[in-house]
Amino acid sequence: MHSPNYLSLSLAALFANLLSGCFTTGNCKGLENTQEVELTPEDWAAFQMNQPSYAEDVPNPTTSAGTSTTDADGSTTDASTGTTDAHASTTDGSTTDASTTGGEMLSEAVACALVCKYRVDEYGDLLGCEVSVEATKVVVACTYPAYCEGRRHACVTSRGERAEADPAGAWLARAAHDEAASVFAFRSLARELAAWGAPAELLARIDAAAADEVRHAEVVANAARARGAEVTPPTHAAVAVRELRAIAVENAVEGCVRETWAALSAAHQARFAAEPELRAMYAEIAADEARHAELAWAIDAWLMGQLDAAGRDAVATARRAAIAELRASLAGLEEPALRTLGLPAAATAVRLCGELDAALWSRAA
Repeated sequence: MHSPNYLSLSLAALFANLLSGCFTTGNCKGLENTQEVELTPEDWAAFQMNQPSYAEDVPNPTTSAGTSTTDADGSTTDASTGTTDAHASTTDGSTTDASTTGGEMLSEAVACALVCKYRVDEYGDLLGCEVSVEATKVVVACTYPAYCEGRRHACVTSRGERAEADPAGAWLARAAHDEAASVFAFRSLARELAAWGAPAELLARIDAAAADEVRHAEVVANAARARGAEVTPPTHAAVAVRELRAIAVENAVEGCVRETWAALSAAHQARFAAEPELRAMYAEIAADEARHAELAWAIDAWLMGQLDAAGRDAVATARRAAIAELRASLAGLEEPALRTLGLPAAATAVRLCGELDAALWSRAA
């Protein structure tokens, strides 16, 4: 394990804990993650009646085609018809009729699952759903299984942005560009660090990371092209060997912050992408990116030993600024079409970013 000494887990293990909610709650039951939704009694009654106006600004399950909801006992609600399957169980053991439709009373289990589907910012199988009715509010507890681009370098001169009709395809095309750009980034970084006498073991890990990025670029580009998107090859230019402070600042920003976040994001995609092929692709990428993020922190540790106090302060300042910039960008990013790729929605991304800061970044300050 080559991570800094303030990290007691591998980054892959840390990411698993963050995605399961274990870091913040400290009370994970196996691999479960429970989130609560507070409703007014009127909102809850509307969910129970499956009324078209049961919730403002969310899809209506009686008219949204092609989706279904799994309730806590394994029965389903077909969103295209608003019907439940036969004998959907309620919490008291009673059942609802299979012909239940909008405007008629749903079982508590089905209504509870609808709340989780439309009010909780999560994908995945619903493990359980509990309803607590109080005088002025109704609290629904949704329980799910516990389950974020590449490194840049001064040599990379392109961004890979394209105007594509399909947002998911455009995102994958840019990601493929960035994965390919990471190959040049790692090779240039290895050349610079070798010039400064970095350990051979560190240089070997950088070479291995570059090879990983070649594979990533290919598979992500294939996924983008499958959605009709064109991938822009990265452009790069030769860069003279820089001072150690400049290299360390770039590594802190691109590796310790952005690449570390990208590794966590990929772990999220590996669990929540809509298609099995995407989940499998990102499972492999996430494992590699976690090692690349650990590599960034190992590079950081070596560089800190070469810098004076002013240089170390400059690195810490750059890292904090990069974290703030990342958090701000996540808060403003809300593209529903990207949810099919397993990317976390804005609120989830900001929460994960804050938890990663508390677990890792702030401990490196």
